[in-house]
Amino acid sequence: MRIEMDPWSPHGPELLESVELLRKGGVLAIPTDSGYAMACDLDAWKAIDRMYELKQSPRSHPLSLLFAEVDDIGRFSGPISSLAYRTLKRVLPGPYTFIVAAGSEIPKRMHKKRRTIGVRVPDAAIPRALARFLGRPLVTTSLRLPNLDEERFVVDPVDIEEVMGERLDGVIDGGFGLEDPTTVVDLCEHPFELLRVGQGDVDAL
Repeated sequence: MRIEMDPWSPHGPELLESVELLRKGGVLAIPTDSGYAMACDLDAWKAIDRMYELKQSPRSHPLSLLFAEVDDIGRFSGPISSLAYRTLKRVLPGPYTFIVAAGSEIPKRMHKKRRTIGVRVPDAAIPRALARFLGRPLVTTSLRLPNLDEERFVVDPVDIEEVMGERLDGVIDGGFGLEDPTTVVDLCEHPFELLRVGQGDVDAL
């Protein structure tokens, strides 16, 4: 099922329908500022299991939390230094994934023995609206189509529906996405560690 949604101002029955699918334990394909991703409700542990199966990833593969606002991160993270928090406030929303200490609110099945978690506040209205109306962050992972180069990001929601539509509970069509990954930075210790250079401006950190 493909759900068309305004990428700049998501609202109305399409948004509410998508949030309800998440609440019921659905796995959706959603547009972000770095291509399309799979997403589910943080409280839907069976959906988290499904995302691992759909991606054919081992449990050691990290998932990320996607938030509506920077100020929401602290509820689900461990302590964040003042310098790290200022960095988050300065560059988010934007195409970054930041590694922070995981808090006790995060289900054990999501991060197992990991003591860290990736957090995102993308510069994209649809995923942030989903998290805002859901009332908690989305669990996300980048979406790969079968037989597609592992380095390529999925940008066309029509392709996603054609290839994976029967295995997903919905594909939110926010138009074509970008193909560049996020910049990944570990904020757990100072100096911060740059783990991957992507869209996010490294000089802004």
